[in-house]
Amino acid sequence: MSGMGGWATPGIGADRTVAESEIFWGADQARNAALWQSVVISGAARDAGNTPTTVLRPGLLLGKVTSSGEMKEWNPDGTDGSEWLLGVLDTELRAQDFDATDQDRVFRMLVGRAPLKARKLLIEGTALVGDTDEYLARRMLAKAGFVLDDDTANHKSGINQRLVRVTAAGAYAITASQNGSLIVFSNAAAVAPTLPTILPGLSFDILREGDEEIVVASAEGDNLIVGNDLAADSITFTTAANHIGAMVHVESMYLGGTLYWLVTLPNVPIGTGVNTLPFALAS
Repeated sequence: MSGMGGWATPGIGADRTVAESEIFWGADQARNAALWQSVVISGAARDAGNTPTTVLRPGLLLGKVTSSGEMKEWNPDGTDGSEWLLGVLDTELRAQDFDATDQDRVFRMLVGRAPLKARKLLIEGTALVGDTDEYLARRMLAKAGFVLDDDTANHKSGINQRLVRVTAAGAYAITASQNGSLIVFSNAAAVAPTLPTILPGLSFDILREGDEEIVVASAEGDNLIVGNDLAADSITFTTAANHIGAMVHVESMYLGGTLYWLVTLPNVPIGTGVNTLPFALAS
């Protein structure tokens, strides 16, 4: 389409071509369960990856400014309420009127249960896939019932746990794509899993099935939150005969504006072993 919104009108602006973007996938029947809500989208909303940025493209993730109740681009680093992902824009929208003045608009947004193309979704104008906050966005979208075409079971969101069994000894690199997995180390030799580069929205459960030492380490170092330490490098289960069933849960979280791994110890499986699992910390 050309000339939409006055761009091709003499005295208003230069000719411009607008390309529609289909963000849905699947047959029409798959969209029948989708939920929309009428909202006010702020005239201050921007699509940083578009030209001009005042034209909001379909697929832009939206959050709500608490003070105004208006929607704008989802900002995972925000402090005004827009850090909570609440919906997805499914139709192109101009944030300004013909005089280039910000204009609040009553419009609709998707709020859940829709099949969406992951590569059409935008975080502040940047493609969701590969973005620093991709996994955090996937988790929020999954909880709202959205189904992304590249992960229909919502494994990457971290809320639908998978089982990953590792039989090799020694070093093992956990990947971000294993988000939410229960990773079981079943070999009879020492193992040393390393967490992936820390990103918002990641979490893992790590379980030791063999009676040998296990060392869980951070890739960056100095960012594991454990007992009496906010900057540990690793956690090691050291006591023989207490390795089987040793388990840790690690989850990324912001603390004072910095991203850390929070390390917690789930309950030890019931049995004849010792209920307290001694471990060592490396800072």
